[in-house]
Amino acid sequence: MKIFNKLSLKLKLTIIIGLLLIAVCVALIIVSIFTAKHAFTISAKIGNQVALENQLKTNIAEQNSNFTFTILVFGSIITILGTGATYIIAGKVSKPITNLSKEIEKIDENNLFIQLQANSSGDEVAKLSHSFNHMINKLEKAFISQKNFSANVAHELKTPLACIIASIQVLQLDDNSTIEEYKETLDDTLKNAQRLSTLVNDMLEMNNNFDINRYQNFEAKEIFDKITEEFSKEIKNKNIEVENSIINTQLYGERSLLFRAFSNIIYNAVRYNKQNGEIKITAKSEDSNSVNISVYDTGIGIPEDEIDKIFEPFYCIDKSRSKELGGNGLGLYIVKSIIDKHKGVIKVQSEINVSTTIEIKLPKKI
Repeated sequence: MKIFNKLSLKLKLTIIIGLLLIAVCVALIIVSIFTAKHAFTISAKIGNQVALENQLKTNIAEQNSNFTFTILVFGSIITILGTGATYIIAGKVSKPITNLSKEIEKIDENNLFIQLQANSSGDEVAKLSHSFNHMINKLEKAFISQKNFSANVAHELKTPLACIIASIQVLQLDDNSTIEEYKETLDDTLKNAQRLSTLVNDMLEMNNNFDINRYQNFEAKEIFDKITEEFSKEIKNKNIEVENSIINTQLYGERSLLFRAFSNIIYNAVRYNKQNGEIKITAKSEDSNSVNISVYDTGIGIPEDEIDKIFEPFYCIDKSRSKELGGNGLGLYIVKSIIDKHKGVIKVQSEINVSTTIEIKLPKKI
């Protein structure tokens, strides 16, 4: 019985229906043989009486009729019994599915992440239960992530808004505010408004649809030259040496989105770099189907136990320093989202106070 329970549902039904068909066939054969023997026995007795030839013919016809009637009656009875047995047995076989359906029906908004009781038989129903539980686990993580994301968004929006309101209220309390105080308040308001604008733009960027029809081939060196030119002021202030050694390397994708992803990476490489530091940008093709882009910087580095977390939304290694430098924790999350949509892979290698290398592998065609 244990072995039978471990069989697949398909095999169980096949065996059960096969056995029922065999039983029905055997029963019909037995009835046919018994009826035929009975008919031929009577016919043989009458056949010994030559004088009653006409009666023999009449009797044979009668026996044929009786044989046909008997087969039909018993065949119908056996068919009905077999159908009933099939229904009952099929009900028992499908009982796990019925129970599973009832368990799923009990799930509502109050117990959305409840786990199903999965049996250990290993059949399709057990596999379905495990798959359902796995899906519930992923949904739970997605809901928790969304909940945390909403809370982080509210916090990120609340902080600059609170600063703006506080600055204005302080100014209102002083009836003799000077022009310098007004300017200081306006500067603070502008700074926080820009922070809000950046945050909103980043969130919109996260929800942008990716259109493969806008994908194109473009030169990697050209896009990195343009990015470093945009950050030339910050690079000059820190006296960072930037080396873009990419030569004849084509990238494939949505140019504006990949520009944003690489721009975020270079921005971090500049922002968290040391005075008189270095940034090296290289590219190589390990095979004919992909290209590897590497960005190396001599910055403050990332703790090993936090490397896997840096791509989470609103995650900041040093929150105080990130706020000071204007970060909101969405930059690398956007990078990861863009690279994932381009079917690429991103890896990070870092050593505290030594260097950080970000490697991105992108397919040449999608």
